[in-house]
Amino acid sequence: MASSSSSGLTFKLHPLVIVNISDHYTRVKSQGHPAHASNNGAGATASPPPLPRVFGCVIGIQRGRTVEIFNSFELLYDPSTDSLDRSFLEKKQELYKKVFPNFYILGWYSTGSDAQESDMQIHKAVSLNSVP
Repeated sequence: MASSSSSGLTFKLHPLVIVNISDHYTRVKSQGHPAHASNNGAGATASPPPLPRVFGCVIGIQRGRTVEIFNSFELLYDPSTDSLDRSFLEKKQELYKKVFPNFYILGWYSTGSDAQESDMQIHKAVSLNSVP
């Protein structure tokens, strides 16, 4: 669960975070990809739709050079406008603060293999809400 880097930082990632992200991705993928329809005997098949990307925040604590990530939550992202629902993010953070007053947003996650231009918008939005 813990990993050290050459910088002297120690990271602890709780399994719940991995389960949450996997569940988030699986739900979005299953909702957005209907069962394959027949091709009416034409012999040609359509290319598969692109895999979805999901976004969320990771929360936890940082004590000195140790970062411990306890949980995560989904973010509502609109790909047509490349924007996050900021009010949703603020509400989730507020709710977590009531239950876990010592937890902070430590960062964010996305699925997929490549960084995209729109990722900077997400980074800025999450960074503004992650200051303790």
